[in-house]
Amino acid sequence: MVTITESNRVRPKLAVFYNLPPGGGVNVAGSLLGQLERFFSITVHHPEGSSSLNIPGSISMKEWPFKEGRRISGLRKIAAPFSLPARLKAFDRLCLRIAEEINSTSDLALVHNSMFVAAPPVLKYLRIPSVYFCYEFPRHIFEPELIRRTGNGLFKLLLSPLRRLERKMDRESVMNADHIVTFSSWMRNRITDIYGLDSSIVRPGVDTDFFHIEENSVKKHMVLSIGALWPFKGHKMAIDVVSRIPPERRPALTVIADREYPGYGTDIERSAAWKGVDLNLQIKISNEELRQFYSICKAVLCCQHKEPYGLVPLEAMACGLPVIAVREGGFIDNIDSGKNGMLVNRDPLEMASVLEEVLLNDALREKLILGGREFVTGERSMKEAGNRLVEILTDIINRSRVHRK
Repeated sequence: MVTITESNRVRPKLAVFYNLPPGGGVNVAGSLLGQLERFFSITVHHPEGSSSLNIPGSISMKEWPFKEGRRISGLRKIAAPFSLPARLKAFDRLCLRIAEEINSTSDLALVHNSMFVAAPPVLKYLRIPSVYFCYEFPRHIFEPELIRRTGNGLFKLLLSPLRRLERKMDRESVMNADHIVTFSSWMRNRITDIYGLDSSIVRPGVDTDFFHIEENSVKKHMVLSIGALWPFKGHKMAIDVVSRIPPERRPALTVIADREYPGYGTDIERSAAWKGVDLNLQIKISNEELRQFYSICKAVLCCQHKEPYGLVPLEAMACGLPVIAVREGGFIDNIDSGKNGMLVNRDPLEMASVLEEVLLNDALREKLILGGREFVTGERSMKEAGNRLVEILTDIINRSRVHRK
């Protein structure tokens, strides 16, 4: 049995495939690669148009041309029900070419989610051992009550063939992975429910040197809600929660987002105005600006629907900001209610009551601040997540070597 250590003279060759959109996932992928680089010789493959990874310069990168993946806009949207299946098939052909190169140059493949279809079809073409890092399953297929595509009834009907193709491609790819890794207990259970497969959990952390408590920061009477401007990210519930606090004690609400479902920003601005909530909408700000908001606000509300993991609570904890979250999804893995944050039912009145208690009770707020910072520095470091992923990848390599004998 071979154990991979930093001192090994010859590091196994790890191929990484990713095609992630902007957001927390791409930050996690980049941070984990920085940890894996100590143990593996890494080459990253990604289609043209993938979000940029912040990774060490020692890691090789190969971008694959993919003109079919360019964003659909203008009049081209009208033909989307017919062009999107063709794009998926082109993506499948691209994944075949990428897999052929990976098969001939690498010992192991780590495959992340794709923005075109959750489990990329590169998995079904790999002949070397493969690990699928499942950030999300196709939520618009398996959670249609939460994730809806745009368009009227006719448009949705026309998209039915696309949805069937996505479902087929995703399932076929997942079933061809040698092992699955995911973020949380909730995701692990969903993977079992959907695919009938087991998976391992790697719980990523955040950079606690970057996200830290700012000394002498001046707090404003303001709370945060962070996530893409999409209905299932819970910003409307956050508005509802804040509106239930009496006007004389009501905090302002800042919503921070990296992307927007068309027109949804205007929608929540109307909702805030109707409910008498002072709303500050921030879109596509830098991480430095995000950290500044963490430092000047008094609490963060996490109202996302069935969030697969949730980095926002961890970032907030690292910055000394109390977290109040719905008791569902991946939040349960990271929040010990009353110790490092507060978990509540999906009930705006209950969350409003807890928010007021956190804002008014100095002892409780200080307990959550200290407990949150201790939790992320002690149990949710990216180094610990990297070590866990190294263990899984090493075990896959060792088992494949035994099998070849």
